[in-house]
Amino acid sequence: MAENHTSGRPITGNRPSNCKDPLCNRILLVNDDLDFLQMMVAQFNRHGFHNILTAKDGEDALQKLTVENIDLVVSDINMPSIDGFQLCRIMKSGEFHGCKDIPIILVSATYRDVIAEQLARDVGANAYIQAPYDEQRLIEIVLTCLDHSEDKDSSLSQWQILNSQGNILVLDDDEDILKLVKAVLHEDAWNVTTTSDPETAKDLLSQGNYPIFFLDVQMPSISGQEMLRWTKAQVPNVVVVMMTAHGKEKLVVDLIRAGADDYVKKPLPVKELPFLCQKALKRYNIHKIHDQFKEKINRLKEIKEYLDNLIDNSQDAIFSVDRNSCVIVWNTGAEQIYGWRASEVIGKVIDQFVDPPSHERTAQDVLRIIEQQGSFTEKEIYRRKKDGTIFPVTATYSPIVNSLGVVIGMSVVEKDISMTKRLEKELIKTEKLRVITQLAVTANDQINTPLGVILGYSEFLKRKVNNLSPEDLLFLDIIISQVYKIKDIMNQLRQLSEPMVKDYAIEGVTMLDLSQSKKSDQTAEPRPEASVLQDFLNVVHSASEDR
Repeated sequence: MAENHTSGRPITGNRPSNCKDPLCNRILLVNDDLDFLQMMVAQFNRHGFHNILTAKDGEDALQKLTVENIDLVVSDINMPSIDGFQLCRIMKSGEFHGCKDIPIILVSATYRDVIAEQLARDVGANAYIQAPYDEQRLIEIVLTCLDHSEDKDSSLSQWQILNSQGNILVLDDDEDILKLVKAVLHEDAWNVTTTSDPETAKDLLSQGNYPIFFLDVQMPSISGQEMLRWTKAQVPNVVVVMMTAHGKEKLVVDLIRAGADDYVKKPLPVKELPFLCQKALKRYNIHKIHDQFKEKINRLKEIKEYLDNLIDNSQDAIFSVDRNSCVIVWNTGAEQIYGWRASEVIGKVIDQFVDPPSHERTAQDVLRIIEQQGSFTEKEIYRRKKDGTIFPVTATYSPIVNSLGVVIGMSVVEKDISMTKRLEKELIKTEKLRVITQLAVTANDQINTPLGVILGYSEFLKRKVNNLSPEDLLFLDIIISQVYKIKDIMNQLRQLSEPMVKDYAIEGVTMLDLSQSKKSDQTAEPRPEASVLQDFLNVVHSASEDR
């Protein structure tokens, strides 16, 4: 009994069950994307397939193939360790007894060109389908692969069903020619469909399943040239081989000008037909590769235009530099923030345009940091505008890498935070003044008491002390006047609701502006100063009489 070199377990003689009811067949689904795998299980269940096994990758699939009887494998291509191509090659190699005859369908969203399709054919896959795919179409392919009869559905795309060299459509009003072409090419493993009806040919060509079209030049219902023009207008990638009994030079030139890819003279050279078909298929593949390449180029252009538009219309400064610190991208936001036009900075070293004179770190230093730790953000760093203004920004640095992962430059996104910093500074000032005001209001009662004492004794001295000189009386009046000013200031502070500040010439110096500050609508009614003072004098006078 042979040993399985992958799992180390003995082979159990895995072979398809050849179940007459296709819904009872055991199907193995292989995909490393668990979400996609679950979706496929649900799709098969919806169509009556409930005998489903799953494998998370190629190695897991090989292990299950050694212990389970599997009738069909549907595998993703792009997987770690053993991919779909390798899994298919191992199964078809004969290394695994019984696996060689198991049909395998390769599914891929990553590989989407003719080269991948040809690789699927080369490794022995029975079918190839690109994702996203039509669910019903996948089930049709599955049923066709499970069908062991000779009369299979030939309407499926030549690249979906890979058990022949390809699909060929032949249109001719001569039944003998149709039989001859079909017999010869069938021997060479081509899937040939023949018809003498041009409308039927149009319907078949419109389905997109026939890359090669053999077309007779002379037919009773429609001319070969008219059918050629229709074909090139509706399905331009189809390779058209004209069949003519008249090989005149002018006719051949006219056919080529009308779009014919090749021609063959009647009577048909039987031995040359397979070679002619191989040549036509290669031409078809070139057409497909060209279209797919063009499609990818257009898609890349769309993505580039979108990203260019996104970058150019950003309010933030976005620029990038190469490995030599030279600017390669400078968006409109950078022009507006820095004042430098793109034409002034592109191709030049970035440091001379954005770094303040005292800035020691260079773009090369930043590139070295990115190489070591990847992307990073600085919440605040200072830059210099074209006019010399120094301003703060938030900067995010990201590496630009090549296909080998080597850092070849960096992109920088900067946001001017000058306004944010000013607002924060004003907010701090305002909060400080509010705290000061609250302290003043709190201290108001404590300060008013000693002020009242000072006022009282000053008036007492004026009334009780005899022989005060005019100068002494003036001094007492000044004291009393200043005390009243202090009390008035304290009352204003107590009533403030929105303090206002005044900036002075000295940088950073601000003071409370009582004349501009708003007062509270609800102010306590103060006792008249004369009444307060009289009460105090009465107390002092009473105390002196007691002594």
